[in-house]
Amino acid sequence: MATIQTLGTIQTLYPAWSPTVTRTSLTMYDQYNYDYATIYRTQPNVRTCVDFLARNVAQLGLHWYRRVSDTDRERLTEFAGAKLIAQPLPPTMKVTTYRLFEALMSDLGIYFNAYWLKMRQESTLSGLLRIPPIYVTPKGSLVPKVYELNLGGRPIEIQPNDIVHIHGYNPENPISGLSPMETLRRVLAEEWEAGQNREYFWQNAARKEGVIERPREAPEWSDTARERFIADFQEAHGGGVNSGKVIVLEEGMEWKDISFNARESEYIAGRKLTREECARSYHIPLPMVGILEHATLTNIREQHQNLYQDSLGPWLKMIEQDIELQILPELEDNKDVYPEFNLQEKLKGDFEEQVKTLQSAIGRPWMTANEGRARMNLPRMDQEDADQLVTPLNVIVGGQASPRDSAPPPKQKLLSSKGFDSASPELRERHQRKWVEILSKHYRRQEAAILSRVPAAISSNDGKSDLGGGVWWDEDRWNAELMADLLRLNYLTATEWAKRMLEMMGEEIEDWEAFRDGMAPWLEEHSRIQAEYFNTQTQGAISTALFDPDPLEAVRNVFNLAITVWAVRQAVGSITNASNFGFHEVANAKGFKSKRWHVNSSNPRPSHAAMSGQTVGIRELFSNGLRWPGDSRGSADETANCECSVEFL
Repeated sequence: MATIQTLGTIQTLYPAWSPTVTRTSLTMYDQYNYDYATIYRTQPNVRTCVDFLARNVAQLGLHWYRRVSDTDRERLTEFAGAKLIAQPLPPTMKVTTYRLFEALMSDLGIYFNAYWLKMRQESTLSGLLRIPPIYVTPKGSLVPKVYELNLGGRPIEIQPNDIVHIHGYNPENPISGLSPMETLRRVLAEEWEAGQNREYFWQNAARKEGVIERPREAPEWSDTARERFIADFQEAHGGGVNSGKVIVLEEGMEWKDISFNARESEYIAGRKLTREECARSYHIPLPMVGILEHATLTNIREQHQNLYQDSLGPWLKMIEQDIELQILPELEDNKDVYPEFNLQEKLKGDFEEQVKTLQSAIGRPWMTANEGRARMNLPRMDQEDADQLVTPLNVIVGGQASPRDSAPPPKQKLLSSKGFDSASPELRERHQRKWVEILSKHYRRQEAAILSRVPAAISSNDGKSDLGGGVWWDEDRWNAELMADLLRLNYLTATEWAKRMLEMMGEEIEDWEAFRDGMAPWLEEHSRIQAEYFNTQTQGAISTALFDPDPLEAVRNVFNLAITVWAVRQAVGSITNASNFGFHEVANAKGFKSKRWHVNSSNPRPSHAAMSGQTVGIRELFSNGLRWPGDSRGSADETANCECSVEFL
């Protein structure tokens, strides 16, 4: 762009930072122009990204289809376009479909331009020959009028109809793409110079870069003496073979280090940045090119799906449409025909997942016996039904959605503790207040009894490390008292939740007394374990408090914590456990067959978040070994303050 200055003449000004953009080259810091092929050859991060795109596109394969209707299409294997892509050139030229598309995608990644020369036999399109973009120059303004092919210094003009030109966007040139390397110029130039610096360092430098200082009072050197010293020093310490040698200087000389180490020069960070910038320029997810700092098994799988949808998807669509525009019109019988990359092959799951999905979607087996045996490399069977799809009787008679299903009950029901809690929040709040009240009274009784015994425990210690737990802790009493309290609370919560759920379902249990008595063994054992666990936590905290400089105050702090924090947490977890137990008994009595874990908290445990939606049999355990959320079988890490719920199916 010309800029007019009031200097009496018109001058064209180029800002110092502006890159010198040529058709196929890039200017580095040394002001030499390096063609894009040299950059690809010498820059490992560029090659990594370009090869990644080329290999993943080339392995997909291009299929041809005829659109029969909006919901049906026909795969064309004998179509001229399919044969052309399958064998782009005669076998003697050794060009496969893979090599054709690998070169195409590599040219797009390096130059953002790719060319195929149309080979004809008696005016019929018979082959596609890749032409390196370095040999081709599009001529024209808004549309290409002719392509100039330069082979051996002799330009040959090719008409647009005789060449397939696939290119990307260029803001200044509508008939030729702009290479992504132009955008990466600064990053690539920095990487180039860093590599050059390291190469020359190891070739020419001494063990370290620096200067040698002579004292001022030293006698003046003659030119011969100075040159002799430099030659001897270089011979002793120059080059890689002399690395690590001790530097011996003459009297009074000092070595001053002026080199930067690898960390100070940030070589590693610079190389990592280059690869990241290259991957971003080519829209490649970072873990796909080996940058794994934030990668997990889950997000790598998602990014693999993203690769073929958002990363490679636009490239594939561009290539498909250019092939349809520039090749399809020359093929016979091309009405309603279109090409499409076999992208589904990469997006679908493994074979086991495909089998389950297709069986459920189709509602019957989708492979014959011989097809299955062929997949396992087994010989065919000669039975008449070996090539027929078998429909199991349960699919015909029972009307199942899939042959993997068992006969379902006539009416599927859902029993959800979450739905009940959301409909009756006041019930949970009332029970929580009752639990906290009973637990607080228990802790107050313990506090009064233990504080009265602490002085005796301290005096009987006589400086020993054990403060005599038998003096201040009555294990049998506290376990028995707390178990009695917890048994009443567990009975109250479990039975009321069970009864309310039956009312909500509009059903009842014929012998309610027997049903309630049937819950007694589990509730008694659960209450015993609960009491021992709560008391063990209290005893451990008091044992630590007794070593405090003020043990009486420390013990009081323990019980204040128990009443304000522990009691609430224990109440929440206990209600979750008892209510889910009541639901489980109702579901079992009413013939429900399976149960599903449901997470309600906005910040659940990672193990519970991973289990959300997990479904198992009514009598089976979830993957964490629990029968329901809050199950007393689990550790405190799994049950304490748990707010999860369970759905019975």
